[in-house]
Amino acid sequence: MKKAIGIMIMGFLFFIAGSSLIAQNLIPNPSFDDSKGRRPTMKPWKKINTVDYFVNSDKQSYKEVNASKNDRNYILRKPRTGSAYVGLRVWPKYSEYLQVVLSEPLKADVAYSFEMYITPSKYSNCYLKTIGVSFYSTKPPYSTRFGREDYPPQIEMYKPLGIRDTSDWIRVNGVFIAKGGEKIMTIGNFSVNNGDKFKRKKLSFTKREAYYYIDDIALYELGADGRPIMNAVVVNDDSLREVQDSLQYEATFSTIDSNVRTIYFEEDDHKLDHKGYMNLAVVAEYLLENPDYAVEIFAYSAPGEFNGNEMKLAEKRAKSVFIFLSGNKVPKDKIIQKPIGNSCEYGRSNDPKRRYCRKVELFFINTKTD
Repeated sequence: MKKAIGIMIMGFLFFIAGSSLIAQNLIPNPSFDDSKGRRPTMKPWKKINTVDYFVNSDKQSYKEVNASKNDRNYILRKPRTGSAYVGLRVWPKYSEYLQVVLSEPLKADVAYSFEMYITPSKYSNCYLKTIGVSFYSTKPPYSTRFGREDYPPQIEMYKPLGIRDTSDWIRVNGVFIAKGGEKIMTIGNFSVNNGDKFKRKKLSFTKREAYYYIDDIALYELGADGRPIMNAVVVNDDSLREVQDSLQYEATFSTIDSNVRTIYFEEDDHKLDHKGYMNLAVVAEYLLENPDYAVEIFAYSAPGEFNGNEMKLAEKRAKSVFIFLSGNKVPKDKIIQKPIGNSCEYGRSNDPKRRYCRKVELFFINTKTD
């Protein structure tokens, strides 16, 4: 087989002779760490209702940002990165939204990749079942039922048992195709009915409330190959060294056709079908012929699969591929499982495009160090 022809560096970065290519994040102030004078600011983000802004830092000017609050949800936690993050509250008849104007309008029929990190407050009495993001050319009236019905999110995480990991930041991500001209991005809960909003943590007779912290938001334009568009930027030696130190490996994409490197699954299932076995046979042959290469298994699931436990199903799909390859003499240390879980916009059970959510994608890594 031919040698690999494309190279992508983990973290969307690729360096050539001291210059830098980096994917352009279309979200301004994506981690809320910009400053105005000596004080941090969340501008140009807009609040729909009373969104909270938090700064966790020892600097006195930063401490002054946090007003005195009696609500325990306002107790500071560690940001995912930097010093700042925001908090959204949802009640049965009240929701808060975070909104911003993108750096540039979205292009028609172009794919975009979105991600953000969230974590629920341990002090609120409910988890949200859904949280998402929408993109429109005008500001939707989300304070009304009409707005939530007529301007649904393009990307939404759905967990019937609640989005519930309070110990770590949870990644919410997905890819969507723009209609063109979208420039207003809104983050929040878009549920119309309260039954679709909340999952109680425990029996309580107090008003239902969910509270989530948000940090590190990104939106990237994807090229025809499905990878972020790279733009040249100038960096100094210190920042270049810092980013280079963060690179863990280079992911090399083989000339094996992408159709062979993608394995699809039936709804709620992790068993390989005949085509899956045939594709993996080609992959196994390539790895045995190229011992310097390892393979990464990125496993995905559709929204709501496996009774809402999408990550568990993704793990099972990755495991099925691992078992096949290792059973065909591919060394186990050359097979890297990376389940992603739900990363898809097709939420309806009857949407035929859900097939493209239920998959495993394989990428090859050159492990040779010299």
